[in-house]
Amino acid sequence: MTAEYKNWQEEFVDINFTDQRLKSRFFKIIDAFAASPGKSTWAATGSRSSAKAAYRFFRNSEISKDELLDSISRATVEKIKCANAEWILAVQDTTAVGFGDRKAIQGMGYYCSTEQRGMLVHSCIAVTDQGIPLGIIHQETNTREKPKDDSQTKE
Repeated sequence: MTAEYKNWQEEFVDINFTDQRLKSRFFKIIDAFAASPGKSTWAATGSRSSAKAAYRFFRNSEISKDELLDSISRATVEKIKCANAEWILAVQDTTAVGFGDRKAIQGMGYYCSTEQRGMLVHSCIAVTDQGIPLGIIHQETNTREKPKDDSQTKE
């Protein structure tokens, strides 16, 4: 699958990156993921150095997931206002993203079972009455902590 949409600046019009290199890297990453949505970061970005740059970008303390999502939501609200639609649907879905038993993923909880590392992603997407998706209204991620072993808590 190849992405045809290339005007990501409209989706993130009010993002203020402290460094223009971050902005440039961000749009390269978005283009790579859009062109290869089913691939890993390594495969989508096309090289080891590009994958490392993407990982560094997302670990950067200057980057806020909430700020990125808020920008997308604001752009979606503007599209809703301009949509030539009788009504807008707010479609919700929860997706389970699994990472198997990989222990090296920092901060990752569990989903579905205590043997499966992963997260739940709950998204709400605006769609016109003609079925045209306008964008994300809201999104949150959740992980579950592994339950404590009862045998360890007994005295």
